[in-house]
Amino acid sequence: MKQGDPAVLARLPSLRALFIFDAAARHLNLVRAAEELGLTQGALSRQIKQLEDHLGAELFVRLPRGLDLTEAGDILRNHCLLAFRELRDGVSMISGVRTRQSLRIAAARSYATRILSHRVSSFVNRHPWIDLIVDGHRYLVDLARNESDAAIRVGDGRWSDVTGEKIEDDPLFPIASPDLIGQAGTTDVVALAEKAPLLHYMERPYWEVWTQRSNVAIKGHHRNVRFSETVMMIEAAEAGQGIAIARRSLVREALAMGRLVQLSPIEADDGIGYYFCATPEALRRETVRKFREWIFSLSAEDPQSD
Repeated sequence: MKQGDPAVLARLPSLRALFIFDAAARHLNLVRAAEELGLTQGALSRQIKQLEDHLGAELFVRLPRGLDLTEAGDILRNHCLLAFRELRDGVSMISGVRTRQSLRIAAARSYATRILSHRVSSFVNRHPWIDLIVDGHRYLVDLARNESDAAIRVGDGRWSDVTGEKIEDDPLFPIASPDLIGQAGTTDVVALAEKAPLLHYMERPYWEVWTQRSNVAIKGHHRNVRFSETVMMIEAAEAGQGIAIARRSLVREALAMGRLVQLSPIEADDGIGYYFCATPEALRRETVRKFREWIFSLSAEDPQSD
């Protein structure tokens, strides 16, 4: 039976029913979904029950404090997302007017803070019809469940749920502020380590990686400061509180603007980097493609430019 067969079309739910389902699936809360749609909670519940009866499948599991999607509901939710985007794009093409679209990017907090927050104007200036949402996080959002349109993750690129594209090579090297260098009267890492604290990122052995690569020995040093966030460590270095090992991408702008100085030409690769991640379905969307093009162009740009 062909897709355009009247018998097939007759079994399709109404567009209104699917919009109502989509709101409930996004919120997983009947009260908030009803408020968005301008319905009472009772009316919303009846609409969902009618849709479930029409499809012959339960779409939600009713929980004490909300809803959860069943397997059938999860399938319908994903197809609704794709269908609504296709409809929106088609209407936009016909009308000749580009409609506003939102784009949610889940980004590692370090990348969101040190790079995206300093550069996002260049993206929205190029694509003013896109409302960009940057969600800084310390967890991996589920792209297959459309928790975000795309993500920038930090790691080795091996994730089971998605294939990542490495944005750029991102070696490690020692940094310090010009003020600290001036006070110490040297840019030598070993000499500086005798006069200032070593700043560490708690989750990765940056100093060990770099000293092994450079064959620089820093012994008998007992002034260490450890940070749970990379950004905190880098900002402490900018404030002259010590010397740190950092990734090039996160300090590129600070180096260009003179807030930090690279202390050694020797760089180390620890196999970790920032990756652009998106599902194949997401990459078919223009908003995601535009962001991907932009993010890969950043490393080639002057960090002081817009």
